[in-house]
Amino acid sequence: MIRAPHHCVVRDGAVLAGHRYEPATRPRGTVLMRTPYDAGAHGTAAAWWVRLGFRVVVQDVRGRYRSDGRWLPYRSEADDGADTATRLDPPVVAVGTSYGAHCAVELARAAPVAAVVAMVPALGLHETATRNGTRCVRDRLGWWHEHGFGRFSAPPAAPERLDHATETARRRGIDRAPAALGWPENRAAAWRRLWDAPPLDFTDRYADARAPLLVLGGDHDFFAADAVRLAQSWPVDALHVSGPWGHRLLAGVPEPMREALRAHGGPGTVVAAWLGGVLGDRPGPHPRTGSRVLDPDAGWRHHPTRPKERS
Repeated sequence: MIRAPHHCVVRDGAVLAGHRYEPATRPRGTVLMRTPYDAGAHGTAAAWWVRLGFRVVVQDVRGRYRSDGRWLPYRSEADDGADTATRLDPPVVAVGTSYGAHCAVELARAAPVAAVVAMVPALGLHETATRNGTRCVRDRLGWWHEHGFGRFSAPPAAPERLDHATETARRRGIDRAPAALGWPENRAAAWRRLWDAPPLDFTDRYADARAPLLVLGGDHDFFAADAVRLAQSWPVDALHVSGPWGHRLLAGVPEPMREALRAHGGPGTVVAAWLGGVLGDRPGPHPRTGSRVLDPDAGWRHHPTRPKERS
């Protein structure tokens, strides 16, 4: 695997940067991964895709790490992703995990790509802030403190500080929480924007997408319901994949269950097979729609219809 610098000038002149990984043989296509979590830290993920025969571009989103601009979460990923994808050799596969999954689906609604793989998707401001009607104040304080501001991620806030800020929000109002963490006014304004954001209408939001989608959720993921909703509302073929993992996927599953899941191939086998069928270069009896569920004892089960939203 060969790694080289990646740079892309987008429509406003900003330079978005990261790394490009090349396979030893002619690539099947280009996987584009966009992330706020440091493109340089994604070498292991890139290597997995390279082993499948893809060129991989891992790009820092606007305002993060190597990329120009100002970091404003959930603001500019459609345009920046589209400008990047149009400069890559096709077929382009949009891939992402967590916030990166948001980047992937935003790209798919803004520019033609061959396929989308969205894993444990964190799709919007409202969607990350509210779960089953409950505000996730402590969780969001932690994420925004660590990742929400500036070019580089900060050290995590101490648990006792998060506890104090969360209690401040409960007792004095959610707008008072930033002061408890010592945030300046510009950060407090971003915090207010988070809680003022309306919920996404998934059907309307992704109506222009034309690429088939594989969305990988998880039974214990914070955003499992949104993965289901995304598959339900996608306007073309969509396959929902899930199993007994959380936001960290198999990395967060303890042994011996992890070994049992790997014995059935793990989610990666379904992703690889689905993509071979979608691109047509490795065809086989791989379903493009419905849902697939991995049970550690029984293995994979396929349901031909898209999943139902959890109550």
